[in-house]
Amino acid sequence: MRVAMSATRLLVLGVVRIHGRAHGYRVGRELMGWGVEEWANVKWGSLYHALRKLSEQGKLREFVAEGEASGRTSYEVTEDGEAEFHRLLRKALSSTEDEALLCAGVTLMIALTRAEAIGLLRQRLARLEEDEAELRASMDLPDSEWGKPPHVRELFRFWSYSLDSGTAWTRQLISSLETGRYVMADDGPDDGPRQPGPLPV
Repeated sequence: MRVAMSATRLLVLGVVRIHGRAHGYRVGRELMGWGVEEWANVKWGSLYHALRKLSEQGKLREFVAEGEASGRTSYEVTEDGEAEFHRLLRKALSSTEDEALLCAGVTLMIALTRAEAIGLLRQRLARLEEDEAELRASMDLPDSEWGKPPHVRELFRFWSYSLDSGTAWTRQLISSLETGRYVMADDGPDDGPRQPGPLPV
C-alpha cells in the first residue's frame, strides 16, 4: 500500500504543479485521462485521500478560488510540496522496486533537467545490472549446490527475463534523452510542449 501511495502522491503533486492551482475533480479527471487506473492502480478515492493527506502535511495549500460559486476547494503546491515532488520523482527514476512509481516518474520526468534525468536513469541501470549479475550467479550453480527444488529455476528464469527487459528499456530511454528527445526543464521555451501525456496502456 505504501508503494502505491508513493506513486499517487507523486502524480497528485505533479498535476497540481502543472496547473499551478487545481481542484480535486480537475486533478482526478486529468490523471484518469492518463490511464493511471490501469498502470498505477490509482482510483478516485485514493486521489482525494492523497489530496487531504498532502494538505495535512503542508505539501499542498487549500483555498477557495475567487469567483468559485460552489465553494469548491482548490490546491497549490507549497515549498515543502515542491521538495517532496522532486524527492519522489528522483526516487521513481533511480530505483528498481516500484513499477507504478516508475511509470509515474516517466510521465513527469520532463520537470527535471536532461542531465539529472539521465543521471538518475543511470543509477537505475546500475542497480538492474547488479541484480542481473547476482541472479545469474545463482542460476549458474550446479544442481548439487542449488539447494532448491529443480523447477524453481523457472522462477529465476522469469526474473532474469524481466530484468533483461527492464535493463534494455532503461538503456533505450537514456539513449533517447542523450540524443535530445523530449522537452526537458532546461530546454528552451520554443522546443515544444511541456505537459506530459498519458502512458500507453
